Amino acid sequence: MKTEPSVDVGALIDTRGIGHAQWLVIVLCGLVALLDGLDLQSIGLAAPIIRQQLHIPPQSLGLIFSAALAGLAIGAFALGPVADRIGRKGVLIVSTIVFGCFTIGTAYTGTFTQLLVCRFLAGLGLGGAMPSFISLASEYVPTKHRAAIVSLLWAAFPLGGVVGGLMASRMIPAYGWHPIFIVGGIIPLLIAFLLIVALPESVAFMINRGRPGPRIAHTLRRMFPGLAVTDDAVFVMRREESGRVAVGELFAAGRGFGTVLLWVAFFFAFMILVTNSSWSPSLLRNLGVPVERSAVALAVFNFGSLFGSAAAGALIAAFGPVWVLGLTMIGGAIAYGLVGFAAPSIADITIAQAAFGVLLGCASSGLIALAAIYYPSAIRSTGVGWATAVGRFGSFVGPLVVGALLAHHWPVHTIFAAIGGSIMIGAVACLLMPRRKYDAGSVGQVADMPH
Repeated sequence: MKTEPSVDVGALIDTRGIGHAQWLVIVLCGLVALLDGLDLQSIGLAAPIIRQQLHIPPQSLGLIFSAALAGLAIGAFALGPVADRIGRKGVLIVSTIVFGCFTIGTAYTGTFTQLLVCRFLAGLGLGGAMPSFISLASEYVPTKHRAAIVSLLWAAFPLGGVVGGLMASRMIPAYGWHPIFIVGGIIPLLIAFLLIVALPESVAFMINRGRPGPRIAHTLRRMFPGLAVTDDAVFVMRREESGRVAVGELFAAGRGFGTVLLWVAFFFAFMILVTNSSWSPSLLRNLGVPVERSAVALAVFNFGSLFGSAAAGALIAAFGPVWVLGLTMIGGAIAYGLVGFAAPSIADITIAQAAFGVLLGCASSGLIALAAIYYPSAIRSTGVGWATAVGRFGSFVGPLVVGALLAHHWPVHTIFAAIGGSIMIGAVACLLMPRRKYDAGSVGQVADMPH
């Protein structure tokens, strides 16, 4: 009786380098990741003009900013499991189209309620895309390169902020705020078309769901030109360590105190990053800084965060995570507090934003690295996942807090100082982290993972 050849696809991918077809998958997924930063920066820069034209109370802008973040979180939690059932590619394409359509819809809203709904649904689409593009990109590269590839994908977030800032600085003065969202919606629709044409389905998904062998073989030959694999082969995927671990394990074996401190640091670091991108243009406008000038300063902030993220791994490997993260968060707190006092000087604002971007880019990426090396491998995915979820909650809360401060008539300078000062809590949490022997090699591998 003839036995069909067996192909371990996981081992096959691990024994090969990253070829052109794999880089195409990474680039396509990176384009989707870029949309997150572009969208956040676009709404932040357009918000002052939208508020004026739609007669929205200043404090209500926090709801607009947080609506998309709420949709993003719900989309990630709800559509991630859907992608596991029906396929990564389909969910990614539909989610990207939904994001594009409701981003265009934002340009045509005429009321506060319509704006809130469009922002939430756009966030829902973007959140639904995230689990799929992370899975697709990571499943097609060798295991040893996955952390680096995921970090590369998430570097697209500040890059999207750079693009959004520069685009807004040119378009808003010339054409107003509407074209920002029309262009910002057309871009994901074009990307969705590229995904339909050029993106393969996840081979791991096809194997796990029992898809026909010839389809899997065709995909593998497309991804690895010259690969000799027959349609009648039996395809298997090496079983990987499960990330489904009880959350209680994060508090076991003396890890509880460190887990709480990590969550505190994540909350405040991610809170201020999103608050800066969303609220700073509106706050600075109240201090006499035109939106187009704020756009340039925030583009520099995002550009600085790219450098900070890139430096995190090397700095932590050289000096250890506790002091690097504590000091960069303290520096970031000071830099952000100075933004309000620097106004209306755009040069001083830009310098403060650049420093803030470098310092918080390093801190936020470094926090992911710290979480990854703090927990043993058996619970590492759970530890990093819960920490980043707390960070996302912070990014949701931050814009609402600023809205509440405005409602209580706090001076703008004081709001910058108060929000910046809040990061000191995260800095103290980092400095109090239990001293232990961290694996420096692991730091270099996992620094700059997703945030």
